[in-house]
Amino acid sequence: MELKHYRGKLRRFYLSHFGKDYVENQLEKREGKCKMCGGCCQLGYRCPFLTGENTCGVYVEHHWVRPAQCALFPIDQRDMKEMGNPACGYYFAQN
Repeated sequence: MELKHYRGKLRRFYLSHFGKDYVENQLEKREGKCKMCGGCCQLGYRCPFLTGENTCGVYVEHHWVRPAQCALFPIDQRDMKEMGNPACGYYFAQN
């Protein structure tokens, strides 16, 4: 796993639990929708909830198990840059 992925995971964990105002502000700028590509679920390591079809095994039926930082991803443009996945359906409006 690259160092940037460790930093990103720690940053998202912190923001999702202690930076709620920042997260809410950023999510207002986020547009698009999840295309279920699984790119965010493989940042650094493959999520144990990711199925063989690259879909989240807890997304619908067991959503309460899904970590907050996953449910909020991407929080901001920095997350998009870290992921580098053009297939992602989310984007942030440029001001």
